[in-house]
Parts: sequence; C-alpha cells; structure tokens
Amino acid sequence: MGRFLNVGIIQMPVGLDTAENFRFLEEKTDAIMRSFHRPDLVIGVESISACTPEAIPGRITDYFAGIAKRHGIYFIPGSLSESSPELPENVTYNTAVVFNPQGEMIGKYRKMAPWRPAEAYSAPGREYLVFDIPEKETKIGVQICYDLNFPEISRNETLMGAEVLVKLTMDPQELYLINKHLHFARALENQAYLVSTNGTGFFGDIHLYGNSMVVSPEGNVVWEAGQEPTMCTVTLDLDLVERCRQKGTLFIDHYLKHLYEYDFPMPFANSFKDAPLLKRLGNAPGNPKEYAQNIADVVTNPIGKKAPSNVDFAALARNLDQYLSKRK
Repeated sequence: MGRFLNVGIIQMPVGLDTAENFRFLEEKTDAIMRSFHRPDLVIGVESISACTPEAIPGRITDYFAGIAKRHGIYFIPGSLSESSPELPENVTYNTAVVFNPQGEMIGKYRKMAPWRPAEAYSAPGREYLVFDIPEKETKIGVQICYDLNFPEISRNETLMGAEVLVKLTMDPQELYLINKHLHFARALENQAYLVSTNGTGFFGDIHLYGNSMVVSPEGNVVWEAGQEPTMCTVTLDLDLVERCRQKGTLFIDHYLKHLYEYDFPMPFANSFKDAPLLKRLGNAPGNPKEYAQNIADVVTNPIGKKAPSNVDFAALARNLDQYLSKRK
C-alpha cells in the first residue's frame, strides 16, 4: 500500500467582506466533503479576513475549528488578519492557521515576506510552520504568497521534513506569468509537491487571476484551475517524493542528497544585511509614498492621479459579528 494524500483546493472569490468570504468557504467545504472523492486536507486562499483583524486564537479560529471537527479533516481555511498586543496600532500579521480532524488548532504561520508596498501595515513573522499528518506519515510546510519568491523559505521547510509545500495566495493578474515559473522551481529544487491556491475576482481594486495549481516533485503540473471559482480534490502520491529524494528526480538529479554532500558555505546565512550587495541596495519601498519616490527618477512626468479608496471597516466588522453570531 502506498501513501496517498487527498488535498481539497477551494479557489474562491475574495472580497473585502469577511462574512461573505467565510460563507463561501464554509459552503464549498461542505460541498467538497459530500463528493465521492473526499479530501483529507482542505485548503483555502490568502487574506479571507483582511479588513477585520482579530486575535488568534479567538472566535474566528473557534469557528473554523468547528468546521474541521464536523468533517474530520485537516483544514487550512486561508490566511487571516491577526491582531497582536506586541504590534503597533493598525499593524497586523498575515497569518495562516491549521486545524486537525479533532478541531484543534495545531499551528499558525505568520507570513515572513509581506508584499511591500501593498502590505505596508503587515508585520513579518519569524517562525516556520511544518505540521504532521501522522495518518499519512507526512509533513506539510505552510507559506503565504510572496514567501514563495524567496527560496530560503521553501528550502528550510523542506529541511524540516516537509514533503508538501502549501502556498496561500491572492496574486493580482499582473503577476501571473512572472510567478508561474517559481512554482516549478520550488517543487523541483526541493523534490516536493507544491500546492498553490489563489483567489479569484476583485479584491478591492485588484483582480485576482486564480489559476491555483499543483506541481509534482518531478516538475509536472498535476492540476491547474482557470480563473473562475472552483474546487477540486487532487491525490498526491507521497511515495513519489521519497523516490525522487532517494533515487533522484527522474532517477537522475539528487538535489537534496547533493546539498548534504556539498554542504555549501553560506557566509551571509545569519545576516543578509552584511552582504556587500545588500549594504549598497538598502531597504525596499515600505509604503505607497515611498514606492512613488523610488521610481520618480525613472518614471518621470506620470499621467493621472491615484484615485482615493474608501472602505467602511466598521460596516465590515458588523457584518462579521452578525455572521459569526448566527453560526454558533
């Protein structure tokens, strides 16, 4: 008997209204669990509560814990906006939470690489998350969106034992072709499955391109969605991971074994800021104003003005209160 993990992916519209996001996610989770091909692990997308920060654990995690327990699944509903007392006012973490089939929260992951300048008020996390699914004798690494662009994150989760790398995303249309290649690179270099989920539709002023995908340890597309909301259960052959790592990808390349053998020196591993290049480059733009200043000498005399954006955060919080009160 081999090791197989059924992963349920819910590619969903993500809007500013947290209550609507939660309603859609719960309905589709219920639906995918009625299917004949039931998942062991169900995964949502990034930023399903971006406009309504809450403490973790708290009432939102209680709500998702109930869904995990009702269906008896491992559950990564998506990333949440986490308020925390050590952060400055109006600053939050972008946090993914993980539940086991008993409804217990077994881990949380705070996005390490907030996408500046769009996430100007998001603090970076400092801890990796790799969790066990003992029933399948496997480990899952969790990351969020821009984290994938930094190979150090995927590599460290792999070295911690992850056979499947899960990335929650809300990528805008402009990044589709830029980012697509990264999924293949991360899967191949770590000889791991890469499961990427993305939102669809309009999140405020940006359009999310969808195209959630699963890439095998051999760099093949196992499944890819289009741009519409969808759900799918994909079966991962975990023994393929072990075979690639032990016998070589396509019986040729031993990336991780060679990493062990060569033991490359990493002079800046403990402080990238000591690298001569990074000392010269300095900090990236941290907010929209700094972004505009950074490109002003190149993009001269721009046409048009930035349109104002008004979000009624109080109304969104009331909608969430009403939704959660009805779900108790």
